[in-house]
Formats: sequence, structure tokens, C-alpha cells
Amino acid sequence: MAVRKPSALVSEDTELGRWALTRALEAAGFEVQAVPSWIEASAWLLRRKFSLALVAVSSAPGNAADVVAYVRQHHPHTHPVLLADQDSISELRLACGPEPDILAKPLDLEAIAHIAHSRPESGDETLEA
Repeated sequence: MAVRKPSALVSEDTELGRWALTRALEAAGFEVQAVPSWIEASAWLLRRKFSLALVAVSSAPGNAADVVAYVRQHHPHTHPVLLADQDSISELRLACGPEPDILAKPLDLEAIAHIAHSRPESGDETLEA
């Protein structure tokens, strides 16, 4: 019986960021789908379940709290992780509450691996027929 890897969705607007996050998550045992914008990420969330959704605040239009609220409401099995500039972390914590992990850019890939390992594995599956 094949073991299904947990999956992670990465929404990061820089190619280097997507590459680094993908490699870190793959090393942590995840299957990764990386896209440059929140619009593309939200489309992937409609098709498939993800254990983690790493979203660069710069890749999402509007308010990061809206992104977190959307994930909480429509994809409760997905743990949101926000990626933001160090200067905006306090503001994001106030707006988003305690649930999402918020990591500062430039990214600490060890912190990404730690978050990936600390999340319970979910039954990732395809939602489209």
C-alpha cells in the first residue's frame, strides 16, 4: 500500500522564494504545489486538500487577515502560514489572531521545516473528479 505524502501549497511572488520553500518542504516529506499569487493558490485549494498553505503577504491582494479567514472558513483542514516582512509581523498578529504561524522574510528554512514537522498529517486528497 502506497503511503501518501502530506501536501503543502506555497503562494510566493518571487521565483527564488518559491524554489527555496519547495525544496525545504520536500525535504520535510511534503508534496508541494507552488504558485506566484494568492489567486492561483485559492484555485488550487478548491481542487485539492492541503495540510499547509504558506502564503507570502505580498502575493495576496488586500488584507492578509482576509486570507486567513478564508482558509479557516472554507479549508479548516489546512494550516495557514503567513510569510511577511519583519516590520509587519506585530500588525499581522493583531489582525489575524494567534492561529496562523507568521514567519519573517528573509525566510528561515529551518523554521519552515519545524512548522512542517509540527503539523499533524491530514488525509490529503483530490477534490476534483
